[in-house]
Amino acid sequence: MEVQDGFILGIFNYCDSWCEKCAFTSRCRVFADRAEMEARLDALHAPIVNAPPLPEEAEPEPPAWMRELIEEMNEACKQPMSPMSNEEWERIKPRVPAEHAPVNARAKRYGFDTYRWLSAHQPAGGDGPDDPREVIAWFHFLIGAKVNRSLTVWPDEDDDFKGSDADGSAKVALLGIERSHAAWLALVERGAISPNEADPFIADLVWLGEALERIRPRARAFVRPAFDEPDAVARLLASERP
Repeated sequence: MEVQDGFILGIFNYCDSWCEKCAFTSRCRVFADRAEMEARLDALHAPIVNAPPLPEEAEPEPPAWMRELIEEMNEACKQPMSPMSNEEWERIKPRVPAEHAPVNARAKRYGFDTYRWLSAHQPAGGDGPDDPREVIAWFHFLIGAKVNRSLTVWPDEDDDFKGSDADGSAKVALLGIERSHAAWLALVERGAISPNEADPFIADLVWLGEALERIRPRARAFVRPAFDEPDAVARLLASERP
């Protein structure tokens, strides 16, 4: 686990994006940037956002060579790009291999079927903060997005990164599948839905989990920054105690 300026590097790449439920928001650069952006849009926070930096926080002027490079890049960006040929686009465009298309399609279908069910029933959170519908609602489209990312092939991508990123995305999808499965069972136990009504959703999740485990057998072993590194997190917290 790497830490820079108090932020855990890459922690946001393989999380479930549920910031309200996350214990690491204070360590996440994306969360901090989002909070800063929201503050800039809030007139009440303008005096804080627009306050000049402290002398020790002021960014140093870039060296001359860097300023020249930035100017060259800015000028290059102003030039119109040459149109890409159909052949070139076909060569480099990302795609899900045909043998994995049924998995991708079923994950997408689960998301839309669940959305329709959620739209027709009591809103998530109606039964309090532990309402299983909250979990189902959060993950129903995220599962499809992560499944798609784990299956997508990028022709010009580095092989080592390609495999690692696919495994990390598959792990997030698998965790979402497990939590959603448990949430559907909880709804059945509470009598909020009949077993027959829940069965198709649970069947989709079980099928998707098994298929993804076969396609990405190393996904479970993928180590997500901070989330799967309790010892490293404990050392970080201990190092910051007075």
